[in-house]
Amino acid sequence: MDKRDNDRGAQRLRRLRLSQKLTQEQMAEAIGISESLYKGNESGRLPISKKTAQLIEDKFGLRADYMFLGSEPENRDIWSEILECEEAEKMKIMLRLIAYFSAQNTIDLSDEVIEKMIKDMNIE
Repeated sequence: MDKRDNDRGAQRLRRLRLSQKLTQEQMAEAIGISESLYKGNESGRLPISKKTAQLIEDKFGLRADYMFLGSEPENRDIWSEILECEEAEKMKIMLRLIAYFSAQNTIDLSDEVIEKMIKDMNIE
């Protein structure tokens, strides 16, 4: 990845963090890396590793190919992926969309809350 791609990845990482309303420290903790590594990634000083990109994808659903290349899948590709998901995964997606589009964005739909809701609904 060249410097320009690295800078674009850093910008995408910053936009993700800000969209989640997290500090750099909170973001680093959320994905399980050190704060200094995260700050280096977000500033573009350090390239985002494949491992870090995978941690981000696992936690926030931001695809690694987008992180590295900026290419976003077509909507029909996303829809196909959703249709292939387990019902519990579909429910998680729906709940996150509800939280995202809520006017105040005050709905607590952390991973723990979502897991509890899925468990309470007996969806597998």
